[in-house]
Amino acid sequence: MGYIYALWNYLKTDKARYDLMDYIRAAVIIGAVMAMVRVLADILL
Repeated sequence: MGYIYALWNYLKTDKARYDLMDYIRAAVIIGAVMAMVRVLADILL
């Protein structure tokens, strides 16, 4: 229960918002790189 309470308090902070945006940005970059690799593999193979 204490872990959930601590997590909930963390999510209310400004740092959590910045961290969430960083995670979203990283996921978008990873997805874009995977898509580019797939397209290049389809072209070359």
